Amino acid sequence: MAFHPFISKPNTQAIAVSTVVYGLLYFVFIALLKASMAPATLVNTDTGLWGNQLFMAIFGFAQYVVPGLLVGYLAEKSPMMHGYLLGIATTALVYTYASFAYGDNPAQLPTSYTVLYTCFVAGVWCSLGAVIADHLRSKEPEQ
Repeated sequence: MAFHPFISKPNTQAIAVSTVVYGLLYFVFIALLKASMAPATLVNTDTGLWGNQLFMAIFGFAQYVVPGLLVGYLAEKSPMMHGYLLGIATTALVYTYASFAYGDNPAQLPTSYTVLYTCFVAGVWCSLGAVIADHLRSKEPEQ
């Protein structure tokens, strides 16, 4: 595996493309969750995919690792840094959406600690995907 510095000039195009992919996956995830829910009029109704831990774990993991794979492949340098920057961008995207969706009810908005924790976790999972993609790209034969 070739040496890649931990910090380099950010590849903004790779981060932007990966953030768009994350946004698409996020909205597909939310749409699937909403479509699977039963009407709220019944007591003890099925919560749909919200209650399916396997779906939540797989899709929740994939929505961060897949864009991480993309940014790691496109960035070509510093996969961990690009993965972490992607994690920050995904957190900003989600909480910007939340501020529009729940702007009329400020109690629903997350605290600053929640946002920082989400940046950390998203950065870790996106960096994992980026490092895996960088490793796979370095295994490709030179042409």
